[in-house]
Amino acid sequence: MMNNSLSFYTQRYFLSYMVGQRNYGKNTLSSYRDTFRLLLIYMKDSGYRKTKVALLDVDRECVLAFMKWLEIKRGNSPATRNVRLAHLKSFFGYVMESAPEYAFHCERILKIDVANTEKRPPVYMTEDAVEHMLHSIERDDKDGVRHLALLTLLYDSGCRVQELIDLKVSDIQFDKGRRIYVHGKGDKYREIMILPETEKILRKYIKLYKRDNDDFVFENRSGKQLTRQGVRYILRKYADQLKDKHPSEYEPNAHPHLLRHSKATHLINSGVNIFNIRDILGHVSVETTQIYLTSNPEVTRRAVEHAASKTIPDSTDFYTADEKEDLMNFLDTFI
Repeated sequence: MMNNSLSFYTQRYFLSYMVGQRNYGKNTLSSYRDTFRLLLIYMKDSGYRKTKVALLDVDRECVLAFMKWLEIKRGNSPATRNVRLAHLKSFFGYVMESAPEYAFHCERILKIDVANTEKRPPVYMTEDAVEHMLHSIERDDKDGVRHLALLTLLYDSGCRVQELIDLKVSDIQFDKGRRIYVHGKGDKYREIMILPETEKILRKYIKLYKRDNDDFVFENRSGKQLTRQGVRYILRKYADQLKDKHPSEYEPNAHPHLLRHSKATHLINSGVNIFNIRDILGHVSVETTQIYLTSNPEVTRRAVEHAASKTIPDSTDFYTADEKEDLMNFLDTFI
């Protein structure tokens, strides 16, 4: 007798496939988990009252309605909606391979089209904005030294926030060949060069806080590994100060990934080869890095100016329920 429980296949998908076969990191697992949690919340809000959720209950019509719910009820963008859809397609692709009797059911979901999205460069802070934010940090204060070291390294390296909080003191190479070694996506390590100024700030911070080689570089006040939320709180604290002193540079939705976007954009604007930027950011494909080129006004401006300089004379005039609950509990405690 075939198993028709959504809970059964979901738990097998996470434990056997995502962890056992693919070895996904906890951030990826968290994102997939949240998709299934939202799906269960949607079904409850939509009046679904069955105690046991069957796999066949989540059909093409259910998934389409769930996508609409994400857009209208939660205000998700088409890009976010597409991510949730990709998670569900991955799950039903797994189900189709492991339980071929559900092939027709799964195929109907796998054929759902993604929503159209406008491709544009990510939001970023200008170089002046980053400079003003970092210079606003009190360097004679112990907490200030810690915050300066964290935000300076996050920007200078362009690393992901998880890579930053996983960093240990032994992963930093000082003096000749200044660099950090980060553990990135896909269980891969990469080297990232850091500036002399960043090295000086890190040295001061490590000495002041007496960090040992086996310690995480950044910890919270309780002596535990810093969290993503902790990094976000620190960034927002100083980014919000721009609102009064430099309002044109203020970004109301400052988040840790904003500094990564900013670093990548600044490198593009400086003419750094996109393949080098790909390696710095740890992208698997240069196609991912190319989003920083798409309609980037600064790159376009420089290209136009370069072309114009060869043809236009100089002039100052030109400017241009039980099992359901069990599944929810599993998803809540999985990571």
